[in-house]
Amino acid sequence: MQIYANFINPANFKSLCILKKNAIFFYNHLIFCNLIATNQQLKIMKKILFPTDFSETANNAFVYALKLAKSIDAEIYVLNTYEMPVISTTSAGQPELIQNVYNSIELNNFDNYKKQVPKLRSIATDVDCSDIKLTFIFEEGIMLSILHKIIRDENIDFIVMGTNGNSGFEKKLLGSNTVHVMENVDIPILSVPRKAEFKRLNNFGFATMLRDSDKAGLHQIIKIAKSLNADVKVLHVLRKENPDAMNVLNSWKEEFNNENVTFHTVLNEKLDESVFFFIDDQLIDVMCIVKRHLNFFEKIFITSLSKQLSYHADVPVLVLKEQKSK
Repeated sequence: MQIYANFINPANFKSLCILKKNAIFFYNHLIFCNLIATNQQLKIMKKILFPTDFSETANNAFVYALKLAKSIDAEIYVLNTYEMPVISTTSAGQPELIQNVYNSIELNNFDNYKKQVPKLRSIATDVDCSDIKLTFIFEEGIMLSILHKIIRDENIDFIVMGTNGNSGFEKKLLGSNTVHVMENVDIPILSVPRKAEFKRLNNFGFATMLRDSDKAGLHQIIKIAKSLNADVKVLHVLRKENPDAMNVLNSWKEEFNNENVTFHTVLNEKLDESVFFFIDDQLIDVMCIVKRHLNFFEKIFITSLSKQLSYHADVPVLVLKEQKSK
């Protein structure tokens, strides 16, 4: 059973808290909010899901998500989860002891959650984003399963998540790193490095192998860029000269001739150097890729942590689901 309760901050009646258990802590808020909620109808363009462990990396990404939400008129679903341990069968004869352990774990996690929610609200106020609608979700279970459920139930448009490449939270959420969730979630995912700071999005980079299935992703980025009055810059990396690839590139240029898109090629056997050069040279604010290319970009942006942190700890990566071109 899931209980929905509006968790009210007197300074901001738009915050919402969803609690699966221990809802009694917010009983008074629930009564108060039910009176208000019926009179408030908010028109929201986009829904962002933000998984967090309340770490410094996550809090930095939360600031990024807030400012992004403000720029595109979106709301944010803030998700915090915990998992119950599997207790040895040798303790099966002591059901009361087992239940006490579970209750203690649940209470400790919930107490931490209650402490962190006001801090996130305070962060929103500090960065002038207190008007953003926040929905707080507290769930017990496997993170990836919960992500799928919320995406489906709440019609989430995309995920924003912080990453430093090697945190315990990422290992719990993703198995080993950010790539795991990117491979298992079909909506766009914006991975925000721990040092990234939100700024006006002027330039979207889009890396492509010039496959037809990438065109749907490019159309999606163009649509986003238009809403932000931003440019789209397409990158194709060649390991060696390839006339056939250049012919395909020219056909892309013709197809997207009426869009605010420029095309760039780099001839270099070292793919990571090419991408980093492109980001610097074209002042890229967000680098976009299609999910099929993750094996390549995992090496560049995720696993090669030392390079990511020393070169481009401030460039988020937007991963799109591969689609068939129309």
